[in-house]
Amino acid sequence: MTLSPRQTPQTLAHRLAAAQRQAWLPPALLLLALSSVFLLDGNRGHFYREFTHNQNSAKNLAITENISLDHRFLMFTSQTLDADGKTIYRLYNRFPIGSYALLKLTILPFGDDLSAKIYAARILTLLCFAAAAVLAYLSLRRIASSRWIALTATLLAFSSIYCLYYSDMISGEATIDLFAVMLAFHGMALFEQEGRFPQLLLKACAALLLGWHVYALLLPFIAFGLTRELIKARSSSSPTFGGLHQLRHTALSLMRSCYLTLGVVTLLFGVSMLAVNFTNEYFALNRETPPTELPSIKSMVNRIGVGPYFKKEYSEWLSWPTFLERQFYRVGAMSLPYAISPSNLEAPRVQYPGELPRSIIVLGIAASGASLIGLLFARRNKILLASLALSGFCWALPMRHNAATPWHNFEALFYIGVALTLFALGLLCLRRLAGKRFIIALSAAAVLIFVVSALRMSQLNDPNQTAQLHQAAIADFETIRNMTDGKVTHIGVMPKFHNGVTALIHYYLSGRTTISAYRTAPFARTPDFIVTGMRVYGLKSLTPQNRIVFLYEWNGYYKHIDKTIEQADNLIIHSDFDVYLNGDNLLYVKYDCREDDVRPRFFLALYPVDESDLPAERMPHGFDNLDFHFFSQAVQRYERCIAIAQLPEYDIARIYTGQYIQLADNSTAHLWEGDVRLTEAAR
Repeated sequence: MTLSPRQTPQTLAHRLAAAQRQAWLPPALLLLALSSVFLLDGNRGHFYREFTHNQNSAKNLAITENISLDHRFLMFTSQTLDADGKTIYRLYNRFPIGSYALLKLTILPFGDDLSAKIYAARILTLLCFAAAAVLAYLSLRRIASSRWIALTATLLAFSSIYCLYYSDMISGEATIDLFAVMLAFHGMALFEQEGRFPQLLLKACAALLLGWHVYALLLPFIAFGLTRELIKARSSSSPTFGGLHQLRHTALSLMRSCYLTLGVVTLLFGVSMLAVNFTNEYFALNRETPPTELPSIKSMVNRIGVGPYFKKEYSEWLSWPTFLERQFYRVGAMSLPYAISPSNLEAPRVQYPGELPRSIIVLGIAASGASLIGLLFARRNKILLASLALSGFCWALPMRHNAATPWHNFEALFYIGVALTLFALGLLCLRRLAGKRFIIALSAAAVLIFVVSALRMSQLNDPNQTAQLHQAAIADFETIRNMTDGKVTHIGVMPKFHNGVTALIHYYLSGRTTISAYRTAPFARTPDFIVTGMRVYGLKSLTPQNRIVFLYEWNGYYKHIDKTIEQADNLIIHSDFDVYLNGDNLLYVKYDCREDDVRPRFFLALYPVDESDLPAERMPHGFDNLDFHFFSQAVQRYERCIAIAQLPEYDIARIYTGQYIQLADNSTAHLWEGDVRLTEAAR
């Protein structure tokens, strides 16, 4: 190396010593920024985020709660009894058990304290989020050879709305899975730079124990690596020998390739985990279900697009233009720090086709294109960065028919690779143009942006109000659990709970209750008790001190329902189902009910007197859509099928309801329909 006149060995040594003294500063700033997500939302002993955050947190915590030796470590959200007394599980046994085992170990010390277990599980997911960011920093530090670039790129990428919104969602498919992806990526970085293959195998298998998204990162990495090995083998073979010798040399080189070994080992490891899960499920179901009819296998078949269910239910979502728009919208949102995002980038609710902001979609297309163009000019680590950037698409495109991919926005987390690649390559370019000091200044700005983004996220909704709600719900359900423990054969659930408490019942009734159910399947065994958010006046509650959730005896509750129907003089629709309006409830009643009668979906359209009462996403349509499946409305059977739909509190001008089916061409046909006759007496 030739030194310039200003670069004497003494000055180089001085600069090296100064750099070593400052080496602690970037990781310290990273940890300081990440601590803000722990500090800004202190009360986490409840479910308080809206949309799928609550639903998935409760569902996954219920799965965790139900894992036990008594059930052969089966993963399920609820269980019920059919008419013959056979246990029916609502299974989720197709996921890796590692993330749920980790959650189980976290909540195990807290016994029956429902709130403490929620708090502990949230802290675990936040720790996984922070650990994912730390692993991303460590990997980028190696790739960019700069702590400051690694710090800046990591904080900017992890400050997006999706990262911060889902940072504490209790789920093996969100931040725990994100940690797994970053763990595997760190193993890839060490392998590419230092040739440490055993640690890569170990990290990849450990990551697969936590989530399947790791395959989306390994797939391009293995493909690119094998392509490079193939080119190298062909160029190194001697041209003096014939084509057969060259082919043999190439094949042997590929057989000895670490990339092929990685692919084979991780594939066998994943298949083995699934085989254990399915075998466990087969024996847990008393070996009465054929292997091809196991619930987890049937669910997987539907989710990869072979089965008809998701194609019919989500046909509009699964069309390629709509699907790709949503994916690029997620890329755009993941590439934009929340602190500087526009106001139309709202909380990650489920936007319906046509509702996505075009500017964010364009940003996602631009970010994807810029990342790929930047990779063409990258001097080294192209395989690592290309695998990272493509990992999100390598999951979403093959899994298009998985309902979670187009519907659940936490899938956006796995486009973090585009953001990390974009920021890392952009900062490398800026360092060449503006120098190291400019990058250090950007690092300070990135810390500020991350903290402000976390602060803005903490103000997205009012956790204090929902905390009071869910603390009351927890207290009510603790009373119910104590009253029914050891005596319950079945708890049925009726609708009308405050602010989505219904979606959380999986967790509230899990654990000690002998047989609990979020809903009672039709034609199942008659429950002993009813849990409902409706205080039924004229009927004695078993939990009179409760505030929002009440326990009634089954027979007494349904005698009251029968009396309500008998006294109602407002039979408003007589069709396949008789529809009654009683106060704020629509009652759907069918006598001599068969299972086929409840399979078609119910539609329920509400036209308010004042359209400003509509939710923002429904205003363009002019009516509120409360369509529901028979099961999702917590319907019970007592010599007939009865569904109860709770109406909103605003004044309603028209109610239009009925049932419909999906036809082969994705159009719909109404089986029956009618307008609800609204009267002053009825309303």
